[in-house]
Amino acid sequence: MNERLIAVYEVPGPAAEAEKAALAIAFEETVEVPLDFPLPPAIRDGIVGRAGPVTPLGGGRFRVEVDFPAALASGRIGTLLNLAFGNASLWPGVKLVDVRWPGSFLKSFRGPNHGAAGLRALLGVAGRPLLATALKPGGSSHAELAAAAAAFARGGGDIAKDDQNIVDASFLDFRSRVSRIGEAVAKANAASGGKCLYLPHLSGPQEELEARLDFVLKFGLRGVLVCPAILGLDEVRRLAQSRPAVFMAHPAFSGAFYADRSHGIETSFYLGTLMRLIGADITVFPNAGGRFAFTPAECRAIAERARAPLGDLAPSLPAPGGGMRLDDAPGMARDFGPDAVWLVGGRLLMHPGGPEAGARAIREAMANIV
Repeated sequence: MNERLIAVYEVPGPAAEAEKAALAIAFEETVEVPLDFPLPPAIRDGIVGRAGPVTPLGGGRFRVEVDFPAALASGRIGTLLNLAFGNASLWPGVKLVDVRWPGSFLKSFRGPNHGAAGLRALLGVAGRPLLATALKPGGSSHAELAAAAAAFARGGGDIAKDDQNIVDASFLDFRSRVSRIGEAVAKANAASGGKCLYLPHLSGPQEELEARLDFVLKFGLRGVLVCPAILGLDEVRRLAQSRPAVFMAHPAFSGAFYADRSHGIETSFYLGTLMRLIGADITVFPNAGGRFAFTPAECRAIAERARAPLGDLAPSLPAPGGGMRLDDAPGMARDFGPDAVWLVGGRLLMHPGGPEAGARAIREAMANIV
């Protein structure tokens, strides 16, 4: 119980109320008893969290810290979240913004299998962002999706991923669709000399996930798209630690944690740090200026957390997307630099010359800017 883990929150004021909130979190998340409960000294001194500094933020909000024994997190992602934000998540206005943990906690996690450097080596790409697209729309035939993926690969695209709403009702349907698209991308790569990756959406019944993932890898594909907020963060961690695959994390359903900016989990901590902790080689998030209400500062913070030092864990590649257009290229280059994945879906597929011409146009824009 000597090592400590510090959770950082934003809470409503005034200052006296923020201090009470910190103390309430300290008790609620460790022993869940009233503040005047007659705790034995060993529990009060060794288990109960310790309320720390209270700092005004403006707008009637305050930042507070609670210091917990790191052993209470057990080196597990679920236990960490239960400790730092279990019952506290039920209180309006409370927002978890960061966790500072000892190095021993991080040693329980392997993080990304490939990370930024590994992905670049896999694709043979240096000095520029990676280009990804989403195969869509849902309801398209297997042949239509395969044709779009192959055209994107011929145009110099790096990663063709399923859209998150492309799901398969049965394992047989999954095998059929993934095989068709995978074969089309492989043929396009062979013809062009490219190394485009196809990442199918790993979804379906929990009991089939391992079998579906094994099929993907035995077929010769290198990885998958996952939705951790739907599959479960620890399930994605388990799958990533058990297979040497590329994992691209999509934020579907995760907006429930951060869409209200005064409550939940801070966007960059969820989409940057936590996704990396569970093994995401690439973390997708909505870029500012697209269809979602993310600010440029929030997007830059996600990218920074995905790539910042985090024990021995490899950095993830941030993948801004969500309504991106060709004329967004200068802003993408400015905000994220070369160590990023540009995820351009509908607009690339809608290019007058088709997905191949769309990929070439964005690759040309990259060459002229980055």
